[in-house]
Amino acid sequence: ARRSGLRRYKRRELLRIGARDLLGHASVETTGRELADLADASIEASLRSLDPPVPFAVIGMGGLGGRELSYASDVDVLFVYDGETAADFEAAERTATALLREIGTTTAEGQTFDIDARLRPEGNQGPLARSLDGYRQYYERWVQPWELQSLLRARPIAGDTALGARFIDLVEPFVYRDPFPPADAREIRRIKARVERERIPPGEDPEFHLKLGKGGLTDIEFTVQLLQLEHGAAHPDVREPSTTGALHRLASRGILEADDATVLLEAYRFCERARNARYLITGKAGDALPAGADGLRLGRLLGYVHRPEAQVRDEFRRVTRRARKVVDRVFYERAH
Repeated sequence: ARRSGLRRYKRRELLRIGARDLLGHASVETTGRELADLADASIEASLRSLDPPVPFAVIGMGGLGGRELSYASDVDVLFVYDGETAADFEAAERTATALLREIGTTTAEGQTFDIDARLRPEGNQGPLARSLDGYRQYYERWVQPWELQSLLRARPIAGDTALGARFIDLVEPFVYRDPFPPADAREIRRIKARVERERIPPGEDPEFHLKLGKGGLTDIEFTVQLLQLEHGAAHPDVREPSTTGALHRLASRGILEADDATVLLEAYRFCERARNARYLITGKAGDALPAGADGLRLGRLLGYVHRPEAQVRDEFRRVTRRARKVVDRVFYERAH
């Protein structure tokens, strides 16, 4: 009954958020924050119902951590507990397992959120929950550059607030280093190039891919995050989990040219808005611009009147081509 009630609550809130979005009463940033707040509240309610026997906190990652969630997003999390004994670990692992079940299990009322804990150390091979000291040991010995990059968006979202704050204090010295190692920057660029080559799912048009296409969301996120890694130690004000917020701060600090920040913001907002609209029309997760009847509906939903599908695609080309030029120059350090 508790799980079903939570799922009904989520659907009502999703209707409210979607209505405000469709009626033009909420920006892309506001919609992303409200969706993340809904996930925060759902996870907090579920965790409280479990009454963890040890201090336990949930750390939001990815779009959840940055409060830039989209309708189709899963929610990325880490679990941290405070304890030293085997009994503490077992209690925390039971809590994490139960929480995944509370949030992710599909009932007659649907699913609250698709919750993903694979960003944790060792991925699916590692324990669901780690102690603060366990995270410290892992980050000292085995952490990979992409894991540090993912921690840029870490944000405590539920559970013991003091423990969550201690986790952020723990990871910041590992994430923000002065100087940032050039080898780590090269590795992040290598990973990004591999994502471009390999990650677009079969059947999705790579030329109109809102997330992984050239100049799309991932391009912009990687560019912002590399700049944060390189400059966050010297300039703590750029330590901002949201992509749009970080763009403003990087431009304000002079790390990114104001015109470049404007270009990236425009592309980010367009792609995120189109991605949300795609989900509201089709009811399915997906990241490429749809064609045919769904493409027509998408264009109308985004406010285009004459040749809606063609206009959306023309605007996508315009904003992403400009963004990709910035990404090539700033992220890949390619001269034009």
